[in-house]
Amino acid sequence: MKPLLTALTLTAVLAGLGMGCRKPKTADQTISSVDLLATADKQMKEGKFNEARLTLRHLEQYVPGSAEFPRAKLLLGDSYFFQPSPSYPEAEVEYTSFLNYFPRHERRDYALYHRALCHFSAIESAERDQAETRKALEGFQQLVTESPGSPYVREARAKIVQCWRRIAEHELVVGVFYVNTYFYPGAERRLKNLLETYADHVDRERAYYYLGEALRQRLLSDEELTQFNKDHAAKLKREDLRDLSKDEAADYNKAVAAYAAERVKVYRTEAKSYYQKLVESYPGSEWARRAADRLVTMGSGGIKEELDG
Repeated sequence: MKPLLTALTLTAVLAGLGMGCRKPKTADQTISSVDLLATADKQMKEGKFNEARLTLRHLEQYVPGSAEFPRAKLLLGDSYFFQPSPSYPEAEVEYTSFLNYFPRHERRDYALYHRALCHFSAIESAERDQAETRKALEGFQQLVTESPGSPYVREARAKIVQCWRRIAEHELVVGVFYVNTYFYPGAERRLKNLLETYADHVDRERAYYYLGEALRQRLLSDEELTQFNKDHAAKLKREDLRDLSKDEAADYNKAVAAYAAERVKVYRTEAKSYYQKLVESYPGSEWARRAADRLVTMGSGGIKEELDG
């Protein structure tokens, strides 16, 4: 038997559907959830999204136990998602509500996919925070994991790749910013992590070049100097390096200068290795040409000539 609205609630429902001015034929007139869903579906097709939402809210409020209720919940999400000026945050709320109400529903994959699309549509440029990108990525991955046979999986996989690329680009932009603002230790950490974590999605040409730039210009970091001082104090069997004698201070200055020179040499050698990777892996690119010029100025003769040849 189709779930029916009681006569007591009929007046409110009919008013919401634009029929409040009509006088009921009988005192026990009723309207079914099937009729409500059909009305909402028609309103959606006619582009009357606000009216469709009102109809669906009546169904949601008065007959939540009906067989049409799951479809109504999805249509609520769609009404925000597909309207001329989409409201993706509100659509996301409705799709999430559907998933919470019906965790094993046959159309769960549809809700998962469109919820992820809501986050995907809000992705910022690579220069901005990527919180929405990560939420979209998690949503598409959940769909692929839970419903591998879904017709939405193919598109979800393609968008997963796009999400990874955007996140990788963001990390690269931050690394380049660190180089341009002379924060070379931070740039080195960021770019190395980028190459390791997003190996399949990173723009290696720029990553190699700017990592080389960071290592070519960096000096001893505050963290390295702090650790050196702790180790040197331990050798002197002191808690710190205060109140050093004249001879101890002279020995310290020599030791820290030698350590700094050693570390800088390591940085420069590593910088050359990244420039070399760029030259060998991408010989026709503009970034390879820049890297070759750096190698020449750093004393790696023959590189630019070989590239030109």
